[in-house]
Amino acid sequence: MLNIIEDVVRFPEALEKGRTITRTYKTYPYQGYQASCVIRGFDYGFSDDEGRFFRTTINTDAQIVSPYEVEVKVNFGFRSREFDKRTDATIQYSLFLQQVYRPFL
Repeated sequence: MLNIIEDVVRFPEALEKGRTITRTYKTYPYQGYQASCVIRGFDYGFSDDEGRFFRTTINTDAQIVSPYEVEVKVNFGFRSREFDKRTDATIQYSLFLQQVYRPFL
């Protein structure tokens, strides 16, 4: 069975250069055997050689941590030389989870 979970994470305003939000999904009685996120990564902005502008990195990772538990990590990074404004981000992703009905191990 393919289960598709739509979710949104919001990184609040901060001056930090990089942050991670972790979401855990309990799947009992369905055992997960494969998990993947739709957003695999974004990296955009100007390089350091092109001037004092910004660069942003966004990526997601899905991992099965136990037969009935899946963990999704969403990373948001913002770096620059002199861009000191508070930044926030809203990132939407879909978790694709292949599952089998197994109420007992």
